[in-house]
Amino acid sequence: MLISRNWLQSYFETELPDAQSIADTLMLHSFEIEGIEYTDNDAVIDIDVLPNRAHDCLSYSGIAHEYKALTGYELKKERYHYHNSVSHAHDSISVTITNTEQCYRYIARTINNISVHDSPRWLQERIASIGQRSINNIVDATNYVMFDTGNPMHAFDADKVTGDITIRNAHAGETMDTLSGETIELLETDLVVADDEGILALAGVKGGTKAEVDENTKNIVLEVANFNPTTTRTTARRVKILTDASKRFENGISSELAPIAMESVSRLVSDCAHTDELVLGELNDIYPKQEPQTTVMVSLTQIQSLLGVSINQSDVDAILERLNYQNHYHDGVYTVHVPYNRLDITITEDIIEEIGRIYGYHNIKAKSLDNYIFTPKINKNIFVEQQLRNFLIQKGFSDVMTYSFVKKGDIEMFNPIASDKKSLRKTLHKQINESLEKNIRNVDYFGTNQIKIFEIGRVYTKEEEQAICSIGIQNNGKSANKKYGLEHVQLEILLKEIKELFAFDVITEFHGNTLNINLSEVAEKLTTPDEYDELFNNKSYTESDVFHSISIYPFITRDVSFWSPEGYSEEGLQSLILSTKTNFLQKVFLFDTFEKEGKTSFAFSLVFQSNEKTLTDDEVDNDMNNVISELEKIGAEIR
Repeated sequence: MLISRNWLQSYFETELPDAQSIADTLMLHSFEIEGIEYTDNDAVIDIDVLPNRAHDCLSYSGIAHEYKALTGYELKKERYHYHNSVSHAHDSISVTITNTEQCYRYIARTINNISVHDSPRWLQERIASIGQRSINNIVDATNYVMFDTGNPMHAFDADKVTGDITIRNAHAGETMDTLSGETIELLETDLVVADDEGILALAGVKGGTKAEVDENTKNIVLEVANFNPTTTRTTARRVKILTDASKRFENGISSELAPIAMESVSRLVSDCAHTDELVLGELNDIYPKQEPQTTVMVSLTQIQSLLGVSINQSDVDAILERLNYQNHYHDGVYTVHVPYNRLDITITEDIIEEIGRIYGYHNIKAKSLDNYIFTPKINKNIFVEQQLRNFLIQKGFSDVMTYSFVKKGDIEMFNPIASDKKSLRKTLHKQINESLEKNIRNVDYFGTNQIKIFEIGRVYTKEEEQAICSIGIQNNGKSANKKYGLEHVQLEILLKEIKELFAFDVITEFHGNTLNINLSEVAEKLTTPDEYDELFNNKSYTESDVFHSISIYPFITRDVSFWSPEGYSEEGLQSLILSTKTNFLQKVFLFDTFEKEGKTSFAFSLVFQSNEKTLTDDEVDNDMNNVISELEKIGAEIR
């Protein structure tokens, strides 16, 4: 959430500190801060609002109330004002909700005789400060109030609305042209806002062109609603239209916020789009099932015990008051009435966490656990997995991780992350074989002629869930077969060593170039070890290693052979070549060495690659010439 300091200042009479101080306070008690961007007359704080606080803090109002709770700064009572001369009418637009499971509340009102034009400068600046484009005073007003209150809203051109407004499910095959130019085909599970002729908007996601507000609009219908989070999210992702509105609805907001947002946008529109004939219509508020207020019980003893501090009643009273939590204290127990917009507060521990973060976790002193007597139980499954992992790493195998989700399996997902990942995997060897195929293409890049990998993970069948280790070997050509032996022979030798490692037989399956071991059954047979000892000390990497993906562009290999001057080792020469000033040299591998007449010959394979493009021969030649020149400087004789 981008928070403009100037915009946030509009909530407070007291002058706020600088943006860095505001960010520090919020970071200490509430949110992570992604950064601050400074402009000539403002500063914008990028606040990482997680889904558990999206209900209230994906808005300036939520951040302002949060900052007020942390600092004690008082909030302004009124920030929106009607224009001095506004007429009121008793007429209201007719609204019907046919699916109350997808639309929890819908408020509509007409405002007639408005003037659509550019927004006032202050409104344009506020919208621009958070990266939004100014469109006109009506659209800007609805966007501004959405970011300000956290409740999305929409404005329709009332003269383009035919008959009544109905919130219904789309008909099969029905389409809608969106304001951003897409034509989308709807499903019967999609919720729409429609009039007697057709669709006005895809509920909670995007408005349509049918009742678009433009410079000729004279009368509008304002909509402020609350839609089902799950169905809004499903629709938005299916049609691939993700908006600021859908983001707020899919995280869930309180229906009690709608009238506040409607009053705010009504006041702003009356002021920014005012004419002498402007008429404000009556509200039509459809609220089929009123949202209950959450009440949570928590004792002072529970608060002190969970936080580990001797916080007293007066401190707790002050914190609850700062959070605007109405409460009643009796006989050591608080009955806390949670504000409507805090949908994340449902249990006792939630209240204690709120008290703890306002009190300040940095104010809770650390305690020594020297006298804490506890002997951890050895987990045999973890022991077996780590023991085998260490063994395979020492044998030169690389530990890999593949997706737990696959296209087909026994257990299907309700909400798959992708069309080719609909099920939980029931084997590991298929993915290991795929990894072997992908990696064998890059053996020159890795400086080897053999790929040896393994994965320890879980598989899922109709009957059970199991821990499996799948081990794969792939040779690259006849020279590798001659050097290492055929893959299945290597796996059979490896299996014998694994049986010796565990000192009993293990259940295995061979699948071509892979070997599967059922670790769940190995753990059952294992005698419980006394301790982990140094089981987790082995690593297949060093602390200085940095992860990077392989470039999508092809690599080129070149070889260089030379008689080395005296005093140079393989490692020294390799470092010298890597330190040569080149543009595309990535890796250097020794592939041959021999001695003759007191001289030593080294042959290195050099790998060149770019992350931005496909290299040309000339570019590689230039780097090779630099390497040869550097070798000749130390007295190497190129062969």
